[in-house]
Amino acid sequence: MKKISSIVIAAFFLSIPFLSFGQQETPTNENNNSEKKISYTFINEYGFFVGGGFGFTSVFVNGISIKKQDIIGIGVGYESDDRSQQSIPIFLNYRHYFSGKRVLKPLVNFAVGTRISLLIEDYSGWYIYGTPMGDTSGKNVKVTPGLYATIAAGFKVKAFSFTSGFFLKSCNNDFFGGVEVKVGYTF
Repeated sequence: MKKISSIVIAAFFLSIPFLSFGQQETPTNENNNSEKKISYTFINEYGFFVGGGFGFTSVFVNGISIKKQDIIGIGVGYESDDRSQQSIPIFLNYRHYFSGKRVLKPLVNFAVGTRISLLIEDYSGWYIYGTPMGDTSGKNVKVTPGLYATIAAGFKVKAFSFTSGFFLKSCNNDFFGGVEVKVGYTF
């Protein structure tokens, strides 16, 4: 009997590794390899546009990245051109990166919002009921709101991005469209 019980105990201990086959020990760095679903992203791009005039544009977008493929954010920018002189666009931005196993990732970008234009006008005097009130010639700054919308496509290589696309803007009830090209970095 003693011999049978020792054989059963030995068989039990020998079978434990076979019963636990396929189970894996939990690694100590398990949380380090998990993919972040949502993270902060900052995009800054600089370029030029042509259409209804020629100008320089720069945009800065603070957003959240969802699975490193979609970015939704709020952007602000600065534009200087020969039509509306200086403008500050404030917009909502959506960017989508197409998945791929290559370093070069294609993207599409959509932005829509408002554009605050600062028009500087010359004036040659200040009159009250037709009476001149001294030599007050100078410059007057006129602030006008307008539309800002872009649709662009391009690519991203690591942190570098290149986009080109179409825009529709307005200044002083005057709508104009054209083409823009931007390069920048995504952090």
